[in-house]
Amino acid sequence: MAVKIKSVGGVGFDNAVKQLLEKLGKGGHVRSGFLEGATYPDGTPVAQVAYWDEYGTKTAPPRPFMRTAIANNKGDWGRLMEAALKATGYNVDQALALVGDKITDQVKEEIVSFTAPENAMLTNILKDRFPKGGYTKDEFLQAVRDLKHGATAPPGKPLVWSGDMLDATAYDIKDGPE
Repeated sequence: MAVKIKSVGGVGFDNAVKQLLEKLGKGGHVRSGFLEGATYPDGTPVAQVAYWDEYGTKTAPPRPFMRTAIANNKGDWGRLMEAALKATGYNVDQALALVGDKITDQVKEEIVSFTAPENAMLTNILKDRFPKGGYTKDEFLQAVRDLKHGATAPPGKPLVWSGDMLDATAYDIKDGPE
């Protein structure tokens, strides 16, 4: 973190600024989202599924929860960091942890509140049959056949199925600037 301050208050001010800079150290940054190592039970990276949800695939429309969380909240993050620094006595790691917690909560709130576009009927059938996920290829193909023969299921919540993605939403703190 580069901080330039022009001294206008004498030795006492210079010492205060020096102490503040020592507290701030070299700075740091926080990452919030789906971090390395977070996987579904079958080993699929949560970040990959979140990417597919965010930007869509050949067979599923985009569900931009992350971009929406950022757009709706980024304007407050600077003020949040300022308040966190003051509240922690300018401890950068503690302040970043407070900010990381808040941003992670904002992403989770967006996942939970997301409503459109709705799930495809096949997804609703699979969610109804396998509330925790984890179906086999044969079970998937059976659901496809059943759909072709008129099977239906109640509408499910987009982005929320097993809870694995929601539970994997996290943050970490890294030293230095991003």
